[in-house]
Order: sequence, then structure tokens, then C-alpha cells
Amino acid sequence: MVKGIIGGLIGGVIGAIIWAAIAHYTDREFTIVAWGVGVLVGVGTAIFAGNDVSPLTGAAAAIIALCSIAGGKFAVVHAVAGQVKTAIHADIKIDDDRALVGIADQLAEEAEKSGKKLDWPKLMSREEASEEKDFPPAIWADAKARWTAMTPAAQETYKRDLEQHIHAQVDSAIGEAESTIFLQTLTFLDLIWGFLAVASAFKLGSGSSGDDD
Repeated sequence: MVKGIIGGLIGGVIGAIIWAAIAHYTDREFTIVAWGVGVLVGVGTAIFAGNDVSPLTGAAAAIIALCSIAGGKFAVVHAVAGQVKTAIHADIKIDDDRALVGIADQLAEEAEKSGKKLDWPKLMSREEASEEKDFPPAIWADAKARWTAMTPAAQETYKRDLEQHIHAQVDSAIGEAESTIFLQTLTFLDLIWGFLAVASAFKLGSGSSGDDD
């Protein structure tokens, strides 16, 4: 039984890696691969269990297949999210204008937390503000004054720190979104291939050939 479980786990890991690799290099998800994962789990279980295959090893293979498919599916989502993060990170460039926006945003946040009412442009808020015209004039003037008062070295340090902060925010936001995306991308085809994968894993893992001897 233990050997069968080890074999099933090996097959499941290999299958999940193959699934994620296909998605990574093709930018597409082929749900039929889930069936292949189930087959690999069942074969791995049967090979390692040897003559001790039984409905019990088949049940173990089915459970491992289900977990491997879920892991493979999540790995696909994670791989795609990684590509999105890489693209976003590549576009993050902090110049003087972006640094001014960062200072203005910080000042606006501090003012709002202190209960001060800000004169935002119509239909604009701190979360959406991204350039001078989006901020209250007083906030922008204060931000500009603080920026010009900095030494060149301090300005560079601020831009570097702001860039690192934005990178961290991107990583956190996409990381939190992965679980939601995983659930949203589940389709009827996923259920069909998942069922076939679990059934195949049970059949192969229990040593059943499907023939009546």
C-alpha cells in the first residue's frame, strides 16, 4: 500500500509538472491533460504496488489523482500569473513625475486619515489619481514643494524605494487573486476530464484491466 502511494505520488507530480509546462510554453491550457495525469498516477501506483494492487490501492490512486489535478490546475494559474507579473514589473519605471504622484498620494492619504476634507476633482479619488490634474491643487503644490526640497541623492533614494514598494504591491495583489482565478477558470470540461482521470487512476491503481477473465 505504501509503495503504491509513493508510486502514485511520483506519477502525480510528474503529471502536474507536465501540465504546467505545456501551459507555460503554449500559453494555453489543455484540460485533456488532466486525464493523462490520472493515468500516470494509476500506472505509478500499479507499478510500485506490484502484486499487492487492490481496490484499496485504486482508491488511493484516485485520491492522489484528484489532488494532482487540482495542483496541476493551480500550477497553470500560477504560471500564467507569473507571466503577467513579469510583464507588469517590466513596465514599472519611476521617473520624477511618478515620484511626485507617489508623494501626493502619501500626503492625500495622511490628510484623509486625519479627517481633513480634500477638494478632489469631480469623479476623482485617491485610489484613481495618477497625474497632477487628478489631485487637489493644495496637495499637489505641497508634494511639488517637498520634492524640490530634496537633494538629488534623496530623490533617487525615494524613487528606488517607491519602485520596490510598487513591485511588492503587484506581487501581493496577483498572489491574492490566484485563488479566485483558479475557481473562476473551472469549467464543465474540467469536471469531465477530472472524472475520467480519477476513474482511470482507480482502475489502473487497483490492477483492473477492464476485461472479464
